[in-house]
Amino acid sequence: MSKKSTREKLELAISTGLLPAEVAKPAANILKGFDTPLRVVLLGASGAGKTAVLNLLLGQNMVPDRVDGMPSVKLEFGVEPKMLCTLPDGSKKIIGGIDFEACASLKPAFVTVQANLPALAKISVMEVVAPDIPEQQQKAVSWACKQADVVIWCSTDFTEDEQDIWDVVPGRLKDHGFLLLTKTDQLMGQAEINTRLATLSQNCGDEFLRILPISAKLALEARGTGQNINLNLFKSSGATGLISAIKGQIEEAQRATTDNAEQILARYCRDCDFQESKTVVDTPSQVSEPVPEDISVKADTSEHEQTNTTPHMAEVPPVEAPAEPERPRTAAAPKLEVVGPSYTDKSADKDKVLLEEALAVLSVYERDLVASLDHPEPWDDDQALQVCEEAIAMLPGVLEDGSSPALSDVIAGVYDAQDTLILMQHEQSESVADDALTLLLQVRRDIESMLARAA
Repeated sequence: MSKKSTREKLELAISTGLLPAEVAKPAANILKGFDTPLRVVLLGASGAGKTAVLNLLLGQNMVPDRVDGMPSVKLEFGVEPKMLCTLPDGSKKIIGGIDFEACASLKPAFVTVQANLPALAKISVMEVVAPDIPEQQQKAVSWACKQADVVIWCSTDFTEDEQDIWDVVPGRLKDHGFLLLTKTDQLMGQAEINTRLATLSQNCGDEFLRILPISAKLALEARGTGQNINLNLFKSSGATGLISAIKGQIEEAQRATTDNAEQILARYCRDCDFQESKTVVDTPSQVSEPVPEDISVKADTSEHEQTNTTPHMAEVPPVEAPAEPERPRTAAAPKLEVVGPSYTDKSADKDKVLLEEALAVLSVYERDLVASLDHPEPWDDDQALQVCEEAIAMLPGVLEDGSSPALSDVIAGVYDAQDTLILMQHEQSESVADDALTLLLQVRRDIESMLARAA
């Protein structure tokens, strides 16, 4: 009898009704996290090399550079290639296949490209395009951060104006943020690259998880158009460092999902026997034919010697993307309860005030949402979700001035609730408004529980 994995145990616990009703949905959201790609967002000024970096992460030259009229573009997995164009009036038009010129002619406001690429089984990648006007850039960055797990700022020289725009990025995302010093092939050798990196590290090193040099142009040249690659050139371009960093983020997200699943199982299924059946739970039915194991790469000691593998991000079979083009990744569900130290330090009074302010904010939105549910013409699902989203989006700004570790737990729960809200937008449940109100009440209970500790 084979020992079941954490994922298989959680799936079995959900399908057999081992979990309480109030836990089943958060557990299902955690389960989805095992298959949902990491959301990577590319930021930076025009001309900074974002498109080349995007193509590098995809494993091929898919997105052309500088197509007039192209807005922000998101790449995600799809069995059949197509482009989902969102027009300025909110309507959508689908283009079969991938034709950026045809897409640009529609003057879209946003484009989602679905493609059957191995990399997109593990990540989705969005390149953010906005006018080089600080206010417009800040607005675009703020919008994009709501759909990101990892943010990458591409720049040839991280200027003060760029740093002002980067300041819009929430602190929780900066912990998963990378600064790419791009177009290093245009610098005067490794000495100048090292000097530039040292300056960036000194000036803004605490703003990013890592600062990495990259010449996407050289990386793409090293890979060529076939299955062979010039490994020496690829490594010297900085591509292996970037790919390794993104893989590390993927693994970290998977660990977080596994930890969340194990916490659910430990609390509710501690005495369950998951080894009674030999049947291994299959991966989702839409999984395509497996990708073969990587071919080993021989050491490259020559400048022009070629090896026999193409680097890629994904090492598992791709899965079919959902019908909606903007399904986000969620690695955690809302906290079921707040666990943390009691208020015993001098910050207690301040944190208590902040918690009371957060409850006041929630009360306003809850009142409107309840009134809508009782109205003869209640809000539609989109309106209900928007109100809930606005309510929860207000809370971090209220609570982040607090200093206690316990308050940090509440803030983490709020961010988890935001992830769940985004997921609810695509589940098309018949009870979306009720679910939105339930989520608000759960956040309220977390805050009230913490407030009780402060009393």
